[in-house]
Amino acid sequence: MQYRKGSVKEKRLKGHVRSFAWEPTERQLLLVGNNGLVARTDGEDVVRFDSGTRQNLRAVSFNSSDGTALIVGNAGSVLLWDEKQFHKIGSSTSENVRAVSWNSRGTIALIAGNQGTLFKYSDKRVEAVGDCRANLRRISWKPHSDQALIASNCFGEEFIPSPNLFSYEGETDSVSSLNEGRADLIGLDWHPNGMSALVVGYDVVWHNGIISNYNGSAVTPIAFENRRVYLVAVAWDGLGGLAAIATATTQAGIGKGMIYLWDGQQLKQIYDNSEFYFSAVAWDQNHTEFAALASTATRTYNC
Repeated sequence: MQYRKGSVKEKRLKGHVRSFAWEPTERQLLLVGNNGLVARTDGEDVVRFDSGTRQNLRAVSFNSSDGTALIVGNAGSVLLWDEKQFHKIGSSTSENVRAVSWNSRGTIALIAGNQGTLFKYSDKRVEAVGDCRANLRRISWKPHSDQALIASNCFGEEFIPSPNLFSYEGETDSVSSLNEGRADLIGLDWHPNGMSALVVGYDVVWHNGIISNYNGSAVTPIAFENRRVYLVAVAWDGLGGLAAIATATTQAGIGKGMIYLWDGQQLKQIYDNSEFYFSAVAWDQNHTEFAALASTATRTYNC
């Protein structure tokens, strides 16, 4: 779905599409999904590409400096797309990779996934960083810096407790834990002013949704009607006036795929669907509209 000036427009896509990114200079989306799916929207049409893999692809991020895109997915898949072809990048892992994000200058990308998998991609090299345990879910770079936040599940293998929020410092390649608790944190995004970040997820014991504000030193919850609300994605517009927040579900028949808008004071629901559940949301470069991606197969654990 796409939202612009209070209006919601739905578009159906073929295949299981998991994530997307707005192209830096165009009003087009690059879509990735199961069985090696890579496609681009072109007006009302969707153009598909041969990615050279059949692995399920789960995330994509554009480099603002050269327009290339990193695409990641299952079994340690990492692809670099340069508009002409796909280049396979060796990642030295067989774990499923869930997230990828370039910093604003296009000098460093972080790649994150299951079992604490965390890589730095820079100068065409992939290097392991940090010492995390649980499944890492999303990455957000602090504006105009080489510091990133990383959201995580709260348990590793055999229910070993794990921090659910980490910080990466580019200058030292160090990773430090910022928060612990019984919530899987799944989505996060820095405010454009770099003073705070929104972090979303859900309490894995009581299944209450969580929206929190991270101010650089502490995580503070935001109150809302949260029973059986499974928050998985959040994105601020580039002006910092509105954040779009999306929900999924743990199993069919529980909860809905919903979109909220947060203006810093109030949370307003603008859309819901009892069949489709969201996995990704992002604003365009003009800050005037956002797209949100949903599927009947989306669950909190496979976002």
